[in-house]
Amino acid sequence: MLCAAPDALGQRNLVQQFDAATVVLTSGDTLRGPAALHTDRDVLLISMPDNSVRTVAALSVAAFATRGEKEHPANYFDQYYDFYDARRGYFYGNTGWGPLPMQARRQRPDTARVREFRTFRWNRGNDYSDFRSPAFFEQLSQGPVLLLRRESLTERPVSAADPMFRPYYAYAPIAALPRGTMGYYTTIRDQFFLGTPDGKVVMLRNPKRDLLAYFKPESDRVERYAKEHRLSFSEAHDLAFIVNYANSLRHPAP
Repeated sequence: MLCAAPDALGQRNLVQQFDAATVVLTSGDTLRGPAALHTDRDVLLISMPDNSVRTVAALSVAAFATRGEKEHPANYFDQYYDFYDARRGYFYGNTGWGPLPMQARRQRPDTARVREFRTFRWNRGNDYSDFRSPAFFEQLSQGPVLLLRRESLTERPVSAADPMFRPYYAYAPIAALPRGTMGYYTTIRDQFFLGTPDGKVVMLRNPKRDLLAYFKPESDRVERYAKEHRLSFSEAHDLAFIVNYANSLRHPAP
């Protein structure tokens, strides 16, 4: 959907609603119920059986799983995939699994898919700070090194030269928009990380470069593997398989 210029381009607050969630607290207690995830604040709002709403921050959460995601921007394709295979360690060529077909993109969003989240301490991208606060990360792969993800809403401009939006030329331009821009659309931006066995978080600002740097001794084989199987370092599901393969090189099965 096209919209007028936002007050400020860039990251916007993302609130994700789920029909069901199971939340394991650091105390050992478990909470269950519909939930809202406020990623920008790293807070979960859980609807309890007595109709009250309990707010829990990342500091109090060890891990949680969700099902029944309610809404996403229409152009966000990740909702058509499930990471169940990647979270269980599968990658193309994994002899321990046997042959599995390449997962095809679903024709409609998978509302039944389960998503798994964990809490790590993170410096919020400030490489010069030793202060790390608890934050929620979605787990996309198996360990020992985990592929993690955080999502944010982003406004992106639509160029007047885009063929998809040529019919909009019939409308008068919006004065507040920059020259050549028809409007803005909302999408979700993925930011990828590695969760290390010692509980640290490595930010993948450039997923290919930074992942190959982390797995430096295995980097040539990892890059050849991705090329052979036509896997993208910028696509979440592909990247999860790449991380699983890299793990198999560094920590081969006995």
